[in-house]
Amino acid sequence: MNIALENPVKRSKVLLIETGLQITLEKSKEAIWDSLGVLLPGNGEMTPRCGGMYYMTCSVKTVESVNYNTKIFTLELPGASHMVVPTGHHVRVKAKDRQGEWVERSYTPVLPLVDSYHSEGAEVKLMVKLYSNGAMSSILSSLQTGDTVELSLPMGNFSASLLDTSDHVILIAAGSGFTPMIKLIRKVCLRNCEIDMNQTTIKVLFFNKTVEDILWWDKLQSLSEQSPNFTVEHILSRGGSDWTGTRGRVSRDVLQDHMSPFTDNQLICVCGPTEFTQQTVSILLDMGFNENNMHVFE
Repeated sequence: MNIALENPVKRSKVLLIETGLQITLEKSKEAIWDSLGVLLPGNGEMTPRCGGMYYMTCSVKTVESVNYNTKIFTLELPGASHMVVPTGHHVRVKAKDRQGEWVERSYTPVLPLVDSYHSEGAEVKLMVKLYSNGAMSSILSSLQTGDTVELSLPMGNFSASLLDTSDHVILIAAGSGFTPMIKLIRKVCLRNCEIDMNQTTIKVLFFNKTVEDILWWDKLQSLSEQSPNFTVEHILSRGGSDWTGTRGRVSRDVLQDHMSPFTDNQLICVCGPTEFTQQTVSILLDMGFNENNMHVFE
């Protein structure tokens, strides 16, 4: 958009959403404008970048550790841009490696589990598991405050309305597959705080190798103590001798032990490595669950 405004503005806000742009202008003086202004050359044109996807250059604001191999990167959007990533949707991150080649990966932005005062806008938070031999991991591991990466507009096919119409929500995640679940947990728990009746129950089955691999252990534990409708079950494949919780990998026995029989008003979401999600869905279907009540995050 390229317009010479008829009058000066105090500030502007550009909200990036999946379907387009929402621009808010705050007038410097109270007055009725005869028109928005004069259209300049190039108005209405948008140049696609990187194979048809639209990206913006974002700077690293903060980097904080979650555990020994996972960090949260807070990215600042450029200028007056604001972006709200729909629940269950993701973004693409693009950066150059040491050889100058572009590397691109998908990540799901996160927010605090239940902080109702925190909202998306001028920044995006990404919880990323860093691998020692990962192409993108080596780039992100070296990022410092002020460095830049390219960030896409949101994408995805999850409909948050499914959470509003379900009485029971079960989230089955493995490792970093937990990240798409964070906003789902947040949305359901905040909604439960606003209503007295017909609250949605939400249960997380979180598969990891060791205790050290569990993301936001303390936050999940705190939420389960504060919210009677939220429960979390940790399943470890390499639990130490002091681990008293469930052991093993995803299996029919494990899922049967921690899931109620299928009901029509139930939503099951699954995310993790490809083999994990395929095996989980196969087991659930064999147990009699309906695929129409499932959503798999790719």
